[in-house]
Amino acid sequence: MSPSGERRLEVGDRPAGDRVVVVTVRGPLDMNTCPVLQDALARALTVRDPPLLAIDLSGLTSADSYGLTVLLATERHVRTTGGGLVVFGVGPLPRRIFRDRGLDRFLDIQPTLAEAVRRLEDGPLL
Repeated sequence: MSPSGERRLEVGDRPAGDRVVVVTVRGPLDMNTCPVLQDALARALTVRDPPLLAIDLSGLTSADSYGLTVLLATERHVRTTGGGLVVFGVGPLPRRIFRDRGLDRFLDIQPTLAEAVRRLEDGPLL
């Protein structure tokens, strides 16, 4: 929480390798904070064509259906443009949320940044 008691989501992006953009998420991903992630993802989608995104969820503290919808919509958009999206650093709580809601069937989840980058740079994701 911020000093005012408001829940904050911190998002940043950086390149990884020659072609992959990493978006880092820290904090809660919910109805109030998902616009921050949407803005960061929209910027990241413009860096490379086709977009190759690795989303670092190691700092994710919680996620509701609004936040999860942002991840799924981004994955769908990236796939339709011929790009790829991989999430990594998924801790036990988000992993359980993904599994319970069936998102692990739609999102490519890798344990580390290195494996996410390798997966993205090796070619098309199924």
